[in-house]
Amino acid sequence: MGSELFVISPTTSFPGDLSYAIAGLIFLEYKASVQWSAELLVINYRGELKSYLVSVGTNQSFQESHSFNFSSHYAYGITAVVYHSGHRLLFVGGCETDKNEVSKATKCGISAWRVLSGFPHYKQVTSYEEDTGTAKRSGLLRIMNFRFYSRQGTEQDGVFKMSLSPDGTLLAAIHFSGKLTIWGIPSLKQQGEWDQRDQPGYDEINPECRLSVEKRKKIRDKELYYPLMDVNWWAENAVILARCSGALTVSSVKTLKNLLGKSCEWFESSPQVTSSHDGGFLSLECEIKLASKRLRLESRPGEEDEGEDDFDSDDEISAKARYFSYVKQGLYFVTEMERFAPPRKRPRTITKHYRLVSLRSTTPEELYQRKIDNEEYGEALSLAQAYGLDSDLVYQRQWRKSTVNIASIQDYLSKIKKRSWVLHECLERVPENVDAAKELLQYGLKGTDLEALIAIGKGEDGGRFILPGEVDIDEIPYEEFLSPDEEVENRKEREARKHQELLLSVNFSKLTLEQKELSRSRLKLLTYLDRLATYEEILGGPNAAEERYDAEFFKKFRNQNIVLSARTYARESNVRALEILFTYHGSDLLPHWLAIISNFPETTSPHEYSFLLPEACCRKDVLMILPWNEQKHREEDWCENPQCKTLFEPVLQDEAEFLYEAQPELLKYRTAKLSIDLVSDWYWNRAQEIEKYAMQVDCALSLVRLGMERNIPGLQVLCDNLVTLEMLIYETGCDLTLTLKDLQEMKDSEKLRLLMMNSSDEKYVKNIYQWMVPFLHRCENQSPGLANTLFREYLVTLAKEDLKFPLKIFQNSKPDCQQKIIPDQDQLMSMALECIYNCERDDQLSLCYDILECLPQRGYGPETDITKTLHDRVDELEKILSVSEILEKHGLQKSVSFVKDTQSSPEQARKLMIRLTRHTGRKQPPVSEMHWKGLLQDMLDMQQNVYTCLEPDTCYEIFTESLLCSSHLENIHLAGQMMHCSVESVDPPVSVASKGKPQYRVSYEKSIELVLAAGREYFNSSTSLTDSCMDLARCCLQLIVDCPSAVQEELDLVRALNYLDEFGVTILPLQVRLCSDRLSLIKDCISQLPTNYKQSAKIMGLADLLRVAGDDQTERKGQVLILLVEQALHFQDYKAASMHCQELMATGYSKSWEVCSQLGQSEGYQDLGARRELTAFALTHCPPSSIESLLAASSSLQTQILYQAVNYQLRPSEGGENTNVSGTSSLITKETPQVSFKARL
Repeated sequence: MGSELFVISPTTSFPGDLSYAIAGLIFLEYKASVQWSAELLVINYRGELKSYLVSVGTNQSFQESHSFNFSSHYAYGITAVVYHSGHRLLFVGGCETDKNEVSKATKCGISAWRVLSGFPHYKQVTSYEEDTGTAKRSGLLRIMNFRFYSRQGTEQDGVFKMSLSPDGTLLAAIHFSGKLTIWGIPSLKQQGEWDQRDQPGYDEINPECRLSVEKRKKIRDKELYYPLMDVNWWAENAVILARCSGALTVSSVKTLKNLLGKSCEWFESSPQVTSSHDGGFLSLECEIKLASKRLRLESRPGEEDEGEDDFDSDDEISAKARYFSYVKQGLYFVTEMERFAPPRKRPRTITKHYRLVSLRSTTPEELYQRKIDNEEYGEALSLAQAYGLDSDLVYQRQWRKSTVNIASIQDYLSKIKKRSWVLHECLERVPENVDAAKELLQYGLKGTDLEALIAIGKGEDGGRFILPGEVDIDEIPYEEFLSPDEEVENRKEREARKHQELLLSVNFSKLTLEQKELSRSRLKLLTYLDRLATYEEILGGPNAAEERYDAEFFKKFRNQNIVLSARTYARESNVRALEILFTYHGSDLLPHWLAIISNFPETTSPHEYSFLLPEACCRKDVLMILPWNEQKHREEDWCENPQCKTLFEPVLQDEAEFLYEAQPELLKYRTAKLSIDLVSDWYWNRAQEIEKYAMQVDCALSLVRLGMERNIPGLQVLCDNLVTLEMLIYETGCDLTLTLKDLQEMKDSEKLRLLMMNSSDEKYVKNIYQWMVPFLHRCENQSPGLANTLFREYLVTLAKEDLKFPLKIFQNSKPDCQQKIIPDQDQLMSMALECIYNCERDDQLSLCYDILECLPQRGYGPETDITKTLHDRVDELEKILSVSEILEKHGLQKSVSFVKDTQSSPEQARKLMIRLTRHTGRKQPPVSEMHWKGLLQDMLDMQQNVYTCLEPDTCYEIFTESLLCSSHLENIHLAGQMMHCSVESVDPPVSVASKGKPQYRVSYEKSIELVLAAGREYFNSSTSLTDSCMDLARCCLQLIVDCPSAVQEELDLVRALNYLDEFGVTILPLQVRLCSDRLSLIKDCISQLPTNYKQSAKIMGLADLLRVAGDDQTERKGQVLILLVEQALHFQDYKAASMHCQELMATGYSKSWEVCSQLGQSEGYQDLGARRELTAFALTHCPPSSIESLLAASSSLQTQILYQAVNYQLRPSEGGENTNVSGTSSLITKETPQVSFKARL
């Protein structure tokens, strides 16, 4: 018994205010402190939550922890609340809302709140659509919502009751409208919804009401009793529903189907239920009885009887209105608005009886089942007989606990009457030995024969399992069919005759459902029996099957798709089993013949399943595929007739669909009759698959050869490719990852090159005969003439990189060889020439000569025009080889192909000659004069033999130029001997020439060009004046003895470097050459030292050497003098400045007016007369813009001269002194004379 610990008093606004009534009490685990045992949440209908910490130990007390209010989310209060401990969620129910931005659960009035450990203690769990919708919600919408709720006459739905499923994954909710909804937890996604009218049995009324007039009067308005009153859970998938009518059901959460049966359980109106526990649940009902009208009148004689009228009026209102009256009462308690206040009624005398009822069920069937479970079969049979129960259950249990044999069939299975169960056992149970399996299937066939079919059609079976003879159709008892051995023949005739009569009596077009089901069962039994016979054959016959029979395997095999079984055997390489399947199940398998044998592992040798491969033969001159020799286990049964079979199995499933879904590429091989082209295509593709997936070329080649042996056309090319691939992988030892696809994508030339790629030097010729020749023969058979083309291409490709292997081929093709690789001599010369000319290496000259020795001499063999042309080309080759030899001798190796390609190009030939001579000039130590002369002779030989596109003069010029550029004085002097060094120079006489030939010299004009080029190259490459290259440049330029202007200019440039060095200017010679403003060099020299401007003659000489201002000497002198004047003025050397200005004025150089003006206006220069001349020159040559300032300066200067003259006249004795006074004194003294002079005037 429980005891009271303490009382927590509620806070109420006024007595009788039920809005503070408790809507939910929830205990939570509290671990923050050992002082408190638990946390109690108290939630009232106002939506106010208070948390109390309670202690049940020695200190029984409580303490308020925190509070929370849901009124901001539920303006009209809450109606229900449940707690989910697993997710720590509070699920709160209230009135629905019409907001569009919230989830469906929130719209229906359900929200989830996360219990937090700290403030604010509870947080609403929202969905994504609520989060995004909240941001868009405005105050206007809130006002509209409030007005919507405030409208009079609007019926608003909401949650009335909620309950969590035992596993906490579902939430059931009852709504005010009577609607039932199921929600997923914790997502609150709706799993089911049933409006009141969609709920099965919602309008059922208690049958007792039909018998009782009083109760029938109370339920005058039936709609009041339709809504749901309570909900709880029976299991995870079933809910307990209680209605106002007192109806109670246990319903499926998916369909609301009553799991208790067709009718519900009945209680008093509005019962309350608990969740299930230990196979049952509790229901609380309340029986309400009103005092009779007479007793009420006696108790209150002065009052009007309005109660009965009210009661009657209550009965007359609709159930929906009454339901919403309850809602109004609840809203009145919550909002205290008068508009929701219920009408006042006269007090009634009501008697209430509360009953707590436990619902549990037990039946004779349960007891009967318990006896069977306890294996008390005798008592169970007696119980079945006493209560009329089904005795089949006893025999069924005995049958299932016994092994299957003839005795168990006779003792148990034969006593079971229910046909469907017997057939199910015959079809589903698999005995542990082959004989029992066969016996069980045959027993099932006995009960599915025509006798049973006819009995079912006549309605005489009663669902019983009928054996032949149990229904005596033709007055021949069943036992007579089981005649002794001496009557076997007679029995067979009678059975056949009877079978035919029975078959004629069946109208297959009007079969009932039971007859069709029987036919299906028979067809399945026959299929199992055939599979059993097939399984026996696979195991090796009946004798072997007794030992090797596997019940588990047969259970799988007999139900397995026959195509799947065939594929499985193929994948297991069980050739014998697959052959048996093809033989006895050919109608199902042979349309998929090629697809099934495609599932043999690629590693399995095709010779193992060669007798399963399709074979072709000629019949009446037509090539066709031989059909498979099929057999049958038995004769066709009546239910296997196609016309009959389509009646009870109208849609035949495609058993091979899976085969082509997994391997869609095999769909094209699906056919009942194979064609030659299809089989040829299969051999081709299957061989490629074997090679691709297993990388076993021998297996693929075996399959193709087996196909060719079976007269399958179109496989020769594939066979040749596989032979080549086999040779590449197993003999040549090339890349082991090479695939058939790679080989097929290769050109024949690539295949040939791959065959010979890894051949060693010693075995190369042997491998040619062993690998190359057979391959060429195969190519020749495919395409005549292809072998020679491939061989030529192979040799040329080899020759590009190395002539070593082509030489071996040519050496074994000499005219004196017994067995020649290249028997045709013209072809030999043609290939040799092509190989030599296509060789890109420059170190193969010796091999070229060796190949040349292998060629036949002129006059050998028949002489044709082609042969003569080839010999001419060989002679040309000898000349080209001689050029290559010369180049190699001088260290400039070039390939033969290069020489041939450049022999007609003057530009390329010239570049080659230059490279040859320059290469010789760069050798260390320097070569001798004799070597240079030998080089010249080799160049002339090259020009004469091959490079006829060049003139001999060009060879001499290139040779001379290289001598000049060789950076050696001896070579430069030698070059001087090869040139005309002056205009008057002539060629030496013949007597001086070597070997009686006149010695050639380069022309004078070309000599100047070469000397200038060499001199400039040396000059530009010099780093300073003392660089050795500067001496070489000077030596080259001095070769031309008459020194023309271009040469003199270069020599002056060299001398200018000396001047620059003397003036202290550091600059590279190349910078001097490239300097566009050479006057800047003069400026650098003048500004380098303060006294450099005094060396005017030297500076002027430097300007002449640098060709300042080009060839205009006046301009040059003027520019230089201006620079000197400016520098002199900078250092106030007026004497030097005056001297240079006098020179400028004497030459009339107009551009010097500015420096003359500066000197003329310099106060430190005392020579007033000279200053006046300078100012006058500046006025003469200055631009108009400067005239005014110069005139002022000139006027001032004239005034000074005038004052000086006056002073001299006044004081002649001081004249000499006055002339030498300073500028300041003269300016002071000029004031007084000016006054006296004006007075005189």
